[in-house]
Amino acid sequence: MSLEDRWRTLDDRIRAWWDDDLHYATEERVRADPDGTLLFLPHPYSSAAGAEAAFPEMYGWDTYFINCGLLAHDRPDIVRGHILNQIFLIERYGFVPNGNRTFYLTRSQPPLLGESVRRYVEATGDREVAQRARLALAKEYLHFWDVPPRRTPCGLSTCSDAGDPARRPELAAEAESGRDFTAIYGGDVRRCVPLHVNAALVRTARCLAWLAELLDDDDEATRWTLEADTRARLLRDVCWSSEAQTFLQWNWIIEEHLPHRSLDALWVVWCGAATLEQAAAVAEDCTRFLHPAGLAFTEAAHPSPHPEYTWLQWGYPSGWPGEQIIAVEALDQAGRPDLAAEVARRYLTAQLDLYDRTGHLWEKLSVVSGTTDLPRERYATPAFHGWSSASVALLGRRLFED
Repeated sequence: MSLEDRWRTLDDRIRAWWDDDLHYATEERVRADPDGTLLFLPHPYSSAAGAEAAFPEMYGWDTYFINCGLLAHDRPDIVRGHILNQIFLIERYGFVPNGNRTFYLTRSQPPLLGESVRRYVEATGDREVAQRARLALAKEYLHFWDVPPRRTPCGLSTCSDAGDPARRPELAAEAESGRDFTAIYGGDVRRCVPLHVNAALVRTARCLAWLAELLDDDDEATRWTLEADTRARLLRDVCWSSEAQTFLQWNWIIEEHLPHRSLDALWVVWCGAATLEQAAAVAEDCTRFLHPAGLAFTEAAHPSPHPEYTWLQWGYPSGWPGEQIIAVEALDQAGRPDLAAEVARRYLTAQLDLYDRTGHLWEKLSVVSGTTDLPRERYATPAFHGWSSASVALLGRRLFED
């Protein structure tokens, strides 16, 4: 059977999974929750792992990738509920929490709701959601991400945590980045301005400009366009390393680039902040991360700056589904459709092979071996739907339908 035929077979199965992937956080379920930690949500949601057992909550940035998969499968009904859930959370708490549990109320995750809104509204023309989202996105941007302790003196944003009692502050703040855990921030993300978080904020500001224009508010559209342009310029000015010819994490306290290259550089291309020359250089640099089963998050294994862990899952040789999706889109934007297609082909092939052997998709995989045989950080790699399902849907369409 050809790769395309194998993909279409699995894609049809994934299309049928979405309804079974739905979870509920109704008032009744909140009252019945044995831990007493579940946060109410007004609409059903696809959890991070879906019908698989792991991570039954609605997570901040996982939901964006899930939404992309749902839209590929013509399920805007579920996406609408996801967006309204996250708007509800912003209206109630001021931000989208890490997940819908009380112990996640001390932090957020990379802000990708705006991009979900743009893609959903483009697909449906839903002006009611556009209006509600516009207000919520502006609130979170201006009063959570663009104020201390997250706004730094260099004008870009960092990650923080309001006091997770279960983790050291350095680890809790790193969890807000979604990269829990990694060596690329040198052990304390609060001293850095994470590339992917600021790239997501550029996209958020662009979405707010687009929504304002859609809703006939030209002055507001101009304001948010200027905000997006300013943050994009800061990413270029602060985080570009002319020596390394890529974007690197910037320590705003000592005003130095940190040494570890990562796929985060591609997020700057993805958000449109890189110049044509920078985008071409980042795309070429991307080849150092490419292995038989896709892109590793870092080019090599780096010593852990966290004494609790000897190996960190956001590093080599881990290949994460969401990072392949961002990378493929960024490489296409950089004028490298050949490399984008190669990344998509390698990762999709590995996922199909793993599914054929195990009957499951997985949260991440080793891009060197094409298996789930990875060192253990806090937990063994779980079976997963969520962004893993989405990556199959999106990468297959990139190869066989675009």
